[in-house]
Amino acid sequence: MLQRITKSLNFWSIFLTGFLITLGSLWFIGQSNVWAHGDAPSYEELWSGEARLFVADNARDEILIIDLPDGQITARMQVPPKTMGIGATPDGNYVVVTRGRDVDRQHVTVINTAITKEGLRRPFISKTLLLGKSIGGIHGAHISTLWGKLFLVAEAEGIMYRFDSNSLDGNAPFEATELNLGVPDHYDFAEAGDSVWAGGIRSEIRLLDKQGQEVTKVPCPVNHGIVVEPKTRRVFGACSKDLVVIEGQSLQKRIPYPGKERIGAFTITKAGFFGSSEGVQNLQLIDPTKLTIKLVPLDSILYARGTTPSGEMLLVLLQNGMFQIRDGVDGKLLREVRVSTPFPEWEEDVSGAIMPSIVATNALAYISIPQRGTIAEVDIRAGKLIRYLMIGGKPTRLVLLDASG
Repeated sequence: MLQRITKSLNFWSIFLTGFLITLGSLWFIGQSNVWAHGDAPSYEELWSGEARLFVADNARDEILIIDLPDGQITARMQVPPKTMGIGATPDGNYVVVTRGRDVDRQHVTVINTAITKEGLRRPFISKTLLLGKSIGGIHGAHISTLWGKLFLVAEAEGIMYRFDSNSLDGNAPFEATELNLGVPDHYDFAEAGDSVWAGGIRSEIRLLDKQGQEVTKVPCPVNHGIVVEPKTRRVFGACSKDLVVIEGQSLQKRIPYPGKERIGAFTITKAGFFGSSEGVQNLQLIDPTKLTIKLVPLDSILYARGTTPSGEMLLVLLQNGMFQIRDGVDGKLLREVRVSTPFPEWEEDVSGAIMPSIVATNALAYISIPQRGTIAEVDIRAGKLIRYLMIGGKPTRLVLLDASG
């Protein structure tokens, strides 16, 4: 009898113990879930800075955002491989990133810069567009404008998309007006009132109206570069063997290049007008009034060029690793500083950016050094290297936006 009672007590003890353990476990789990979903303190992602630097890293397929002057990486944006172009909208609210042209889906990535009146916030990808192939429209780290609107060009289809900056907002539909250019080509544009000069490698230089209809044409074989010179309002177009000068709707003059190098791009400073191209060892100083060209010799092959925002200084990076500050009037060398060992012998194609770039304030210049994974910061007035931003990867194209308010 005693043995039966003992066995019965052991059973109920074990049962009760198990029941209490189970009940306690369920209570603890319930309390844990409550804690996991409880309130958390919030903080404001807002900080101050003088400028925000956007860097295309084609080794890691990223856009890096660096806040200055502290030089810290604020964000890394993953983008489709092979960035080709990167440019900001005139209002500074968006940075647009285009891909290389050797893939069948050429995404356009739009980044909200998050530069506000209150300060700097965390940037983010606003939207991604598929507009066609061979996307152009970015020049000098800026999105181009025509007739008061931004534009991008699907060059392989010969279609221009004109739109407002608001269409790049992530909460807004992308609304664009299409302009049929008539011919697929690699284009440059120069606005001319209610018309536009469209220069193409194959289609030469054509004056188009707002419907895309050809008004007149100026022969210019292998055109690469067209611009309205701001003082004379003359249109200059870079052809394979000479520079064409257009006044009104008529060809005024052809200026032969003074050497063996052609012009493929223009740089306009406050009081100067320069032509250059890839792989050249001279700048070409253009007199837009006398219609002459003078060579400005360089010490090495030109790898990148730029200006200060004021246009007072012309900035030049050479293959030998020297960064030069030149007078914006005549190209005279004022100061130079070594920012790198000699660069490799690179030749960039349309599959993606590989070359270094220059952006600047009136006081500081930033130069990407792709083979070293760094960005050099240079004091323009002193001609002195200040520091390197050690970011790794392969930094190429740059955009610099003022954030001082």
